[in-house]
Amino acid sequence: MELLKINKINKNYSSGEKTLNVLKNIDFSLNKGDFISMMGPSGSGKSTLLNIMGTMDFPTSGSISLFDNNLTELNENDLAEYRLKHFGFIYQFHYLLPEFTILENVAIPAMLLGKSKKESFKLANELLEYLKISERGHHYPAEVSGGEKQRAAIGRALINKPDILFADEPTGNLDYETGQTVLKLFQKIHQEFGQTLFIVTHDKEVSKIAKKRFSLINGILVVNK
Repeated sequence: MELLKINKINKNYSSGEKTLNVLKNIDFSLNKGDFISMMGPSGSGKSTLLNIMGTMDFPTSGSISLFDNNLTELNENDLAEYRLKHFGFIYQFHYLLPEFTILENVAIPAMLLGKSKKESFKLANELLEYLKISERGHHYPAEVSGGEKQRAAIGRALINKPDILFADEPTGNLDYETGQTVLKLFQKIHQEFGQTLFIVTHDKEVSKIAKKRFSLINGILVVNK
């Protein structure tokens, strides 16, 4: 089942009289249950493409469709609602809100979607148990380890049961051992939930955990064999 269709996406930046072509006619589909990695060096445009796919940036030309709905035609309020309902995001840095507990951080997207505080906390607690950090639920981000913060960020991304989970360099801020734990967690989530995942990374070892692998080379998407 096709979830997200990327149709001839181009992204250009202008600097004076020069134009930088970051993305060139990117054209592919993301299907339900896919586990895809996209590799490229820093500055290759991989984060730009992820942000466009997640509707947090706009292409210079081309279109993005989710369930055959053209997202490039929606206004910012509608896009924000689409992101909340359909997408989950994990970044190199956890971006947890320091004034809220781990439990509250994970629960916030569910409450924003209209669920009650009681239901949101119940869902958040279930995820913290699944992620094996339930004992950290009432701690604040400053009181837990880097790996625990990242697992909380994964829980926050999962709580609304997104159609697509996007991860941008998810192990880039972690030591090797903790990073391996997070990668195994992604594999577990994919296997047990059937979660669709799209990961961008500069690390070949990280890219290898995916079932389908791409590289972004000079703005062109290339399939890795």
